[in-house]
Amino acid sequence: MIGSKFLDSSAWLSYFYAENDEIKSIIESNIVLLASSISIFEIKNKLIKDKSEDIKIKKSIDFIKKRALIINVDEEIAEKAVDFSIKNKLYTVDALIYASCLINNSILITLDNDFRDLNSVNALN
Repeated sequence: MIGSKFLDSSAWLSYFYAENDEIKSIIESNIVLLASSISIFEIKNKLIKDKSEDIKIKKSIDFIKKRALIINVDEEIAEKAVDFSIKNKLYTVDALIYASCLINNSILITLDNDFRDLNSVNALN
């Protein structure tokens, strides 16, 4: 979706931990947001490992589902991700998220250094 922002797991986690004002302004804006279903796994996993309360975990995941369009991994994304993984030396999960972003004509918002210098990425500090 042209003009949309695709938030990586690191961006959502930064929002939940109140670490980055720029991400906060993006999430709290009227911009169309997208997120990968894989990010749901990564975020919930991190919150559990950080021993967050069950209610906080549920509210966080529910918030993402309400605020963003969730993009599921399909065959097209999986195949394109292989190319990105090999070409850019991305981990599987990162390649799937990046492919999801590009297929949806979006800009990836991330704090993950693995995405730096890639097209259609806004890597924040």
